[in-house]
Amino acid sequence: MLLTVDGQKPKHSDFLHLPHNLEGFFDLKEAEAYAAKVGKPLFIDFTGHGCVNCREMEARVWSDPQVLDILRNDYVIVALYSDDKKVLPESEWVTTDAGKVLKSLGKINSYYALKTFGVNAQPYYVLQGRGGKELVPPRGYDLDVQGFVDFLRSGVEAYDRQK
Repeated sequence: MLLTVDGQKPKHSDFLHLPHNLEGFFDLKEAEAYAAKVGKPLFIDFTGHGCVNCREMEARVWSDPQVLDILRNDYVIVALYSDDKKVLPESEWVTTDAGKVLKSLGKINSYYALKTFGVNAQPYYVLQGRGGKELVPPRGYDLDVQGFVDFLRSGVEAYDRQK
C-alpha cells in the first residue's frame, strides 16, 4: 500500500480509489511531496464521480497494458475529483479571488483546475515535474491509446531533462 511522506495512508483514500488497482493520492500537496521524495513526475488526473468520459478513458485507454505499466512505474498519480461533496476541515477551505469560501473537496479541486489551467472539464491530464512545472502540454479526452502512451513517455523524458 502506498504511504505518504510521513508514513500515513493518503488523504481521502478511505472513500476515493483509483481504477485498475493503481495506487496514488487524492490531495495535490501530498502527491507533490511524495513525487519529490521518490523522484518521479506527477500525473494529475482531473476527474469526477459523474464524469462519463473519465470512466471511458479509464476503461479503454488506462486499461491498456502499456499505459498501466507507465502509470504504475514511472509516475506518482493524483486524482483530483471536481464533483466530490466531502466538506473539508475549515483549515483546508479555500477563498477564491472573488471572496467566495470553498468548503468541499470537489469545489476546491475544480477551482484549482480553472485558476491554474483555465479548464472546467474532465478528464484533463497534467504531467507535472519539479517545482510544479508543467512538463508537456496537458491532454483531455482522447481515446487514442498510442497517443496517450506517447504523452506519458514525453512527460517522463521532459522530467529526466529537468534534472
